[in-house]
Amino acid sequence: MDWLINLIFSFTASYFFAVLFDSPKRLFLPSGFVGAAAWMTSESLIKLLHFPQIYGYFFGSIILGVMCHMMARIYKEPSNLFMIPGIIPFVPGGLAYDAAMKMVMEQTSGPVEIILEITLLAGAIASGLLCSDYIFKLAVNKQFDE
Repeated sequence: MDWLINLIFSFTASYFFAVLFDSPKRLFLPSGFVGAAAWMTSESLIKLLHFPQIYGYFFGSIILGVMCHMMARIYKEPSNLFMIPGIIPFVPGGLAYDAAMKMVMEQTSGPVEIILEITLLAGAIASGLLCSDYIFKLAVNKQFDE
């Protein structure tokens, strides 16, 4: 049941952020699909295979980036129209809220650890997107070399 809820909410978040981002209407469903697939990859690695959260986010963002480039080729649109809505489920907003709340309550040890975790997760997401860009460019260049 937990998997179904994660799938529905990650799809919904990506779908409606594509609406908010003012993507073309025909890209709403693919954007939701890309975000849900990337998030479910991340969640599967973390919960089923017991990967650390940073690695799960890294590999999930690699899947996100590759799928964004594939959808951009299929729909002949910029990959950012898929990447920006697709990255929304990965944003560690709950952790940022917890860190801000602990800082307001003047707790000294908690916020520093949470901010470090947020920084590491954001770095993992950015690194995964960067790696996926290079993976896709290598695949496309190899295709044209043959």
